[in-house]
Amino acid sequence: MVSAISNLDKSRRLLLHNDLAELERLAGWIDGWAQELVSPDTSFAIQLCLEEAVANIIMYGPAKDDRLEIAVELERSGSTVVARVEDTGRQFDPTRVPPPFQATSLEEAEVGDLGIHLMRSFASGMDYERRDCRNWLTLRFVGSEATSRQNAL
Repeated sequence: MVSAISNLDKSRRLLLHNDLAELERLAGWIDGWAQELVSPDTSFAIQLCLEEAVANIIMYGPAKDDRLEIAVELERSGSTVVARVEDTGRQFDPTRVPPPFQATSLEEAEVGDLGIHLMRSFASGMDYERRDCRNWLTLRFVGSEATSRQNAL
């Protein structure tokens, strides 16, 4: 279910189910929101971070037989985009995950476990809060320039 909060304040909210197939819907929703509001680089960063956050929630958030609720909200104010992810899954604070092991050779390198590191690298800021039995993750993307089409409007 997609619902626009307001076109004037450039924010939108998307409700998702705990199904990895929802990542495709999330990607299309982000593209639709971002195409006129931010640069392609910022759109890529937002998509990468939100897909990683939502995938982690779907794969690791629900307790057995839990119905997981996930809400994603995007808002642009000036040159900053704020992305919020709210879910009813198990408590998990990605801001407390230590940096990944730095391999010194290909033999030492391990595949995977870089998602939160990528989120930290692509977002300007990442905050977490546990409130009302929900996880609240806020990602900020500063310097999110509008595309030339938006500047022409």
